[in-house]
Amino acid sequence: MSVVSKVYLVGAGPGDPNLLTRRAEHLLYQADVVLYDRLVNPFILQLTRPDAQLINVGKIPYHPTTKQEEINQQLIASAEENGCVVRLKGGDPAIFGRLQEEVEALEQANIDYEVVPGVTSASAAVASLCIGLTSRRLSNSVTYCTGQAVIDTPERFVSMIQQGTLAIYMGIKRIGQIMSTIQQETTTDYPVNVIFQASYEREQVIKGHVSTIALQVEDSDVDGPGLILIGPVLDLEKMFNPHVSTPVLLQGDRTANIARAFEIYEEGRTAYLDIDSDCDYHPSQLALIQHIKETLL
Repeated sequence: MSVVSKVYLVGAGPGDPNLLTRRAEHLLYQADVVLYDRLVNPFILQLTRPDAQLINVGKIPYHPTTKQEEINQQLIASAEENGCVVRLKGGDPAIFGRLQEEVEALEQANIDYEVVPGVTSASAAVASLCIGLTSRRLSNSVTYCTGQAVIDTPERFVSMIQQGTLAIYMGIKRIGQIMSTIQQETTTDYPVNVIFQASYEREQVIKGHVSTIALQVEDSDVDGPGLILIGPVLDLEKMFNPHVSTPVLLQGDRTANIARAFEIYEEGRTAYLDIDSDCDYHPSQLALIQHIKETLL
């Protein structure tokens, strides 16, 4: 008997589980299998049922990794064997999430699907800075782009910075080249903020200008995924004072601990779930918990 299945292409948001949509949380609990990206918060994966299968299809920049065609085939294969399949993407799936490729693959395979939006990292980044991506006086537009796009066609994007905000995704490794390219197109030394781990407790912000930011990032010991914001609106940015504490591993009843974990994240701290002896776990769930213990605590 064939399985009546549906695939949900879901945005996991920037990292803080309190920024996860209620629709996304509901679907994670319903999922039989979750194919997730590398940057998804492990605690968000723990919102799935203990018996749900977790498949890491994340891509590592500048390293050999899972090809998009392989992800498409895994998605189709999972849908053919399971009723509820969640393809979990960081941020919003429609913003640099390779959404269209996966939609086309599902349509060609005649598999039902739904797209569930999420909070993109640019929105989370400016929230911590207490400013908007737009401002009546300083920024009447916002442009999302990749670092490579700025390098390829700088004249397009420099004109957008004059009275707008530029949010550059996937640009940290090439920030020197990006800023040099912008400087060739304008003499204005626009303010720049680089935000690492937006919305997480360990979020860090480096503040500078087009002429200085590349060296500042290079001289810092900050690593990990980051977002580059450029534009006049960053002159309004408030001081950011991060407070980092040790993550908490919650033991005991899983349902009660999920509620407690959300409270901990609300306090600006980090929490994960340990094994609940009353639950039967899929091997991939046990592997996730082991990964948390070995690398995140």
